[in-house]
Amino acid sequence: MNYLEKEILGCFLKDNSLLQETNLSINHFEESHHKQLFKTMIKLSEQQKAIDHVSLMTEQPKLIVGLGGPEYILDIETKGNPDNYDTYERDLIKQYKENTTDQIVKDWLSKEKRDSRQLLDDIEKINDEGETKEVDITGILADMHDEVNKPKSSLITGIPSGLESLDMLTSGWQPQTSIIVGARPSMGKTALMLKFMLSAAQNGDVPIVFSLEMSAKSLLRRLTTAIGKINGFEARNPQNMQPSMQKQWMNAVGELSNLDFEIYDNSFQTIQYIRSKVRKAQKKYKGKRIVVFIDYLTLIENTGNFTSDHAKVTDTSKKLKAIAKDYDIPVITLAQLSRGVEQRQDKRPMNSDLRESGSIEQDADLILLLYRDSYYNKESEVPNELEINLSKHREGATGEVKVNYNRSTGVIVA
Repeated sequence: MNYLEKEILGCFLKDNSLLQETNLSINHFEESHHKQLFKTMIKLSEQQKAIDHVSLMTEQPKLIVGLGGPEYILDIETKGNPDNYDTYERDLIKQYKENTTDQIVKDWLSKEKRDSRQLLDDIEKINDEGETKEVDITGILADMHDEVNKPKSSLITGIPSGLESLDMLTSGWQPQTSIIVGARPSMGKTALMLKFMLSAAQNGDVPIVFSLEMSAKSLLRRLTTAIGKINGFEARNPQNMQPSMQKQWMNAVGELSNLDFEIYDNSFQTIQYIRSKVRKAQKKYKGKRIVVFIDYLTLIENTGNFTSDHAKVTDTSKKLKAIAKDYDIPVITLAQLSRGVEQRQDKRPMNSDLRESGSIEQDADLILLLYRDSYYNKESEVPNELEINLSKHREGATGEVKVNYNRSTGVIVA
């Protein structure tokens, strides 16, 4: 007999209004007759009917007779204290999570083929179920009221991108924002990501990079060439460099070793994997701001059952936004553009060029689209110019930023 369930049902009988506020679902109840009673109570509540032993007997006569008649309901009514309902609810959800997690693990162990990623995803879903977070409106308004009395601060309140003209539009990368950087191949997406990453690390923030395409060593080599202003071709064989260039190489490697950042280059990475690494990073670098970089969106593994690529990308996009919101961090994700760009006379990309653009465009707080005229026009008058079009900015202005991009070294400067 689950007495906690009886206490909760007793609270509902004493105070019908609790049914309109509860976070419980029928799945949280273990005993089948309690499930049926709860379902009936919800139904009566939705119909704005009184919930007592009479109405329950009317709705579920066979069930209640089988349980012992109206006396059973009257007995439940003596259980539980509505003043303690929140505690009962929290304990029942905890009990449900523990029991369900145990069953998931048992089912997984009984299978011949065991998918550990699916196991982690299933457990994560259970852990997230029933979680609520109340917003302290009064506290937020009090903080906003006092903001005018604070000392004047820099206009750049978020994590700096390293490009002043871009930061003037965004005020830096803000927490709880999902940022998409879209471009066709070879436009400079990875170089720009490394520019953003290096700027954050040099500012004392902590970039966490999830590279699903390039190895950690390749990214570190490109970072080293950017810091040391070394030609990428020469960087392939540092032992063959001139002594002066070797010194620049070693100094750049030394500078990188003094910065806080992490790179994960597994080829198979899920949203759950990314979430777990972010959680660990926030514990490891307590007190420091975290910024996540993902290269790139459609390479993220999503093990759900989807009827189309669009549905899969939609789900992934929403989960990236959830990471930004849940962990109060900016999440910057690189994304490929469709080949439709190549069919137009003007090759400058638009938001609609994002693959499966509807969901990505909807979930993103900022969208940056990259364009290099020299990629399409070999006679371009601006061979090193990279255009960054801030085409969507949910809480601010949009605009275009032009920077100098040295492809041989990977150096990007405003």
